[in-house]
Amino acid sequence: MPQRRNSDRAPITNRWTWLVLWSIALAIHLSAAFLLPNAEQDGYSYAENIARLSANFGHLRLTDLYGFWLPLFQFAAAIVNRWIDNPLLAGKILSALCGAVSCVLVFAITEKLTRSILLAAAVFALVVLNPLHVLYSAACMTDVPHACLVLASLWFLLRDRWLAAAVFAAIAEGVRIESWSLIVLLPMLQFIRQRRVSPLLIAIVLFPPLAWFLISHFATGDALAYFADRARYHANYLDFYPTRRGFAWADIERDADLFLLGANRVVFLGLLFASGVFVFQAIRPPHRVSWPALFVAGYAVALLAFVLFAYVTKRQPVLLPRYALVFFLLGLPLVAWLLQLLLARSKPAWLAKCATVAVIGVCFLNSKRQMPIVSKVRDDFRAHSQIADAVANASQQPSDNQSRCFSDDVAVRVLSHLPPERFVRSQIAPASAWETVENFESYLRAQRVAYLVFMPVEDSLPAKFFPELSQNRDLGIFQFVTGASSSFGPDVSLYRVRDDR
Repeated sequence: MPQRRNSDRAPITNRWTWLVLWSIALAIHLSAAFLLPNAEQDGYSYAENIARLSANFGHLRLTDLYGFWLPLFQFAAAIVNRWIDNPLLAGKILSALCGAVSCVLVFAITEKLTRSILLAAAVFALVVLNPLHVLYSAACMTDVPHACLVLASLWFLLRDRWLAAAVFAAIAEGVRIESWSLIVLLPMLQFIRQRRVSPLLIAIVLFPPLAWFLISHFATGDALAYFADRARYHANYLDFYPTRRGFAWADIERDADLFLLGANRVVFLGLLFASGVFVFQAIRPPHRVSWPALFVAGYAVALLAFVLFAYVTKRQPVLLPRYALVFFLLGLPLVAWLLQLLLARSKPAWLAKCATVAVIGVCFLNSKRQMPIVSKVRDDFRAHSQIADAVANASQQPSDNQSRCFSDDVAVRVLSHLPPERFVRSQIAPASAWETVENFESYLRAQRVAYLVFMPVEDSLPAKFFPELSQNRDLGIFQFVTGASSSFGPDVSLYRVRDDR
């Protein structure tokens, strides 16, 4: 009988350790969900979708799942919202639970790679105290839940449970499109490892995109409508930010800086270096292959290739720190693996230990650089809350209790707690309203719009026809009411719409 590799032995951590780790992670991330504001506008859009799905739950149709984003996170949060009755909070709680699970999974994967409790504990501390991971675990967004599902798929793969890995990969494919890269990766890894590919595994990882094409066809008559909608949005984005049409060095430098801020520079460099070490070990006699390291590096490289391809082809014209969180979580076990190699092979031993402590310390220092983002998110939340409160107060006035508000600011729509029918936005405006200023103003009157929230963003009618509204002054039929500045996103203003017929 062949001797089992060290990396294939049973875990050395007892159940009480897992319970302590889970309790720490859960306490931190659930507290953050209640204490920290939602991080970005996208999170409020998810909350609107969660509210819509919750309202239709009794008679939900398959086509109701169709939208700008893949639907699985919103659907799961809508189930939670049936008990909570707060769609934003439901999404934040679901994301926090995934954030806590991610911390434990990173510990487990690191222990599997290194067989070191100390290294796994250090990695766990880096994740559980990472400001950006905590912030987006407290957001009604898909970045952390998606990373959690990727880690779960990887964990089962490390235990040679290929079908379970495929199931979690398939669930991740229903949350974010980056995981579609696993459709190619998982069969390829199985062929390299076992010299065969399971038809059931292929069927599992292919099911989510095929189901999504079917939903798109039933909802719109076009199986590829999802990609067409996103292409239109990206075209509008590039029109609004013309420098993004090409590759201006200032934009690339800023994107790289933000991406590395989310990935942690030391961890991302370690991920790339570990992948290189693995390739070197594989091609150099005696051709030793660390299968756990191969699997972790394979997931990281596949997802990174997808993100970079989307960026280069302008399918994703900007890189944000949250896009790199999954690489932070995948890179940490590989950094620990490198440190374990250093500890095992370097002489003298005390020097290797000092180097290990230094690397971990630098990782913590790099994470500290993320703290200003939390303050900026709070500042942004304050700005949108101020305008949302003003809209809510205005709607209670007897003269305006039947009026509506035009707002492309989804945060204002959600934070005002007004019913959706009290709002109008560019997305639902008819094509004629996009043609001329006069048509747009006629549309506002026809919709009984008494207030307009202005935020200079792409694909917005007020930003297209009245960019001067960003100056917070009266203009035409718009009377300035109040404004709020944000250090994280565009400033936002509230105007009253005068009826000058």
